[in-house]
Amino acid sequence: MLSQSTRIGIMGDLHGDIEHALQAFRAFADRGVHVVVQLGDWGILWPGRNWRIDLNKISRALARHQMTMFFLDGNHDWHPKLAAYPVDPDGLRWIANNVAHLPRGYRAQIGEFTLAILGGANSIDRELRKEGISWWPEEQITEADLRRLGSERADVLVGHEAPLMDEPDLEQRARELGFSTDDIRYATESRVMFRRAVLQTRPRLTLGGHYHRFHDQVLTVPGAAYPTRVVVLDMNGTNRVNLAILDTATLGLEFLYRNGAPAVPDTHEPERTDDGRPGS
Repeated sequence: MLSQSTRIGIMGDLHGDIEHALQAFRAFADRGVHVVVQLGDWGILWPGRNWRIDLNKISRALARHQMTMFFLDGNHDWHPKLAAYPVDPDGLRWIANNVAHLPRGYRAQIGEFTLAILGGANSIDRELRKEGISWWPEEQITEADLRRLGSERADVLVGHEAPLMDEPDLEQRARELGFSTDDIRYATESRVMFRRAVLQTRPRLTLGGHYHRFHDQVLTVPGAAYPTRVVVLDMNGTNRVNLAILDTATLGLEFLYRNGAPAVPDTHEPERTDDGRPGS
């Protein structure tokens, strides 16, 4: 289904928000989108909530719109539960008949372009959570994940993380929220790993979430034939740029609010090199 789609709906962090998902599905359906890729922190499966009912609501809504949803794991996802679902011969974990998890290292063809998946990220609030209940060490991107991803070039690299953000600003915000130097260092580690994934795959476009704000920037990657556009979608919410539509013929993106209204944020920043310095 991914390989046959000319337009793919992209959704940022969902955090188990059923209302947001149902409204987003309608917005996508109104634009002829039948495949949705969600960028992690899906949160529909979660300990302590009646996730089977929530999953059924999601699946029924998708069926009404003749739509299929693919999602990757973020940091706030129930990793052991996801891992308990078998991987089918095509490399997917089907959670329902129209909902599938995209494992780390998964690759597919979309239009004339190649797609690669690398979920995972580190939780800056790890110390505020309880292991096995609201936090799992499997959230971390590992060396094994990078090996599975491989070094073959991918046109689009989809993750929960992002290779480049305004790090001094992120760190300042984190300190203002009371996070320690160790918390910030741990959170940064997954961004470093995702940068390595970008260096391995040299994509034209990366898509991610995780940072609960919208971001659109161009990155120069050594050895890449093209500059890399880094797009981060915001989290779920009424006035947040959480949705996009990817044109698989051009890799162009159309940004939306969840009610379907076009979103035209002030997005583009100066081109930067892979180490974060302003490019020439």
